[in-house]
Amino acid sequence: MKAMILAAGMGERMWPLTEERAKPSLPLINRPMIAHVLEHLARHGVEEAMINLHYHPESIRGLVGDGKKYGVKVHYSDEPVILGTAGGLKKAETFLKESAPFFMINSDSIGDCDLSAALKKHRESAALATMVLIPQDPKSGYSTVEMDERDRIVRIAGNPSGSSDPGTGRYFFAGIHVLEPDIFAAIPSGKSEINSDIYPRLITAGRVIKGFVHTGFWKELGNPRLYLEGSLALLSGIKDPGLAAIQVSEGVYLDRVPLPKEVAIEPPAFLARGASIGPESSLLGGVIIGRQATIGKGCSVRSTLVWDGARVGDGSRLSECIVTSGVFVPAGVSLTNKIFLRAEGYQGKKQRMERLGGCWMINL
Repeated sequence: MKAMILAAGMGERMWPLTEERAKPSLPLINRPMIAHVLEHLARHGVEEAMINLHYHPESIRGLVGDGKKYGVKVHYSDEPVILGTAGGLKKAETFLKESAPFFMINSDSIGDCDLSAALKKHRESAALATMVLIPQDPKSGYSTVEMDERDRIVRIAGNPSGSSDPGTGRYFFAGIHVLEPDIFAAIPSGKSEINSDIYPRLITAGRVIKGFVHTGFWKELGNPRLYLEGSLALLSGIKDPGLAAIQVSEGVYLDRVPLPKEVAIEPPAFLARGASIGPESSLLGGVIIGRQATIGKGCSVRSTLVWDGARVGDGSRLSECIVTSGVFVPAGVSLTNKIFLRAEGYQGKKQRMERLGGCWMINL
């Protein structure tokens, strides 16, 4: 079984976290975001995957390598000119055309979709493609996919007003396709998008595109707010199978680091190896502390991500923040909804940023 992983995007919605790296390379608890996608695919029988690359390709290639440590043999498709979801797939045709069927999956969302069940349903339906769908929440803002009572996609509708037609239901797309190699015949060379260019044309021509409804855990990680919320949601309820072995109490995960003394910990919380938490500190409402990160004495850290090697000064109080690698947050500050970036060596855009001691700071 093979898969195509879409990772060539510019990560613009995730700025400034993507100023110097591709979005799929961002840390998600204790490993890169794209590692979760690879492991998910491996659990459902995928043995080889093609990852397309464009923006900061070295940040993905350097972390994933040959993919062996994540259970999937990985190949790369470099796109000097970004080709879109369908165009990128077309470029990998030689790799995928002998695999029937195969998955195509986004690299900026996480979930526990039963891919094996989606594959089984796809095979039974004899469809050209099957889209994994989630029941639409009107407040979500995601584009709508309409599916009839036979689970056949009838329209990819954007954001229509009013109710759906009788006999159809509204969903949004979860970023996962099951595809037959015949799809390549419908994709021209060059740039194109599968949901907005290819599927509508196929539906109009009478080709069968089916839907598989997923009702379990799913989170998009497309911007810093969603990334923060999705990371903490993943940490809750042991949604990440890779954490079960390091759970020391309900919702508390310690990766080869001793339980800090004189520290109040409210689950969920994850501490990576080498992390240090000063006495009289509190970790509240969901906290992820990276490798070799240091939280000073008497700090309060709530619903916050602290990346590898970051430091928070004594007595500081952070809530709903992302502290990136190499940052030192000065002692005694009290801040909410902020992203902190290392000032030294930072060459990226600085609009809407302000200095705080030795780091840049911007609203989340």
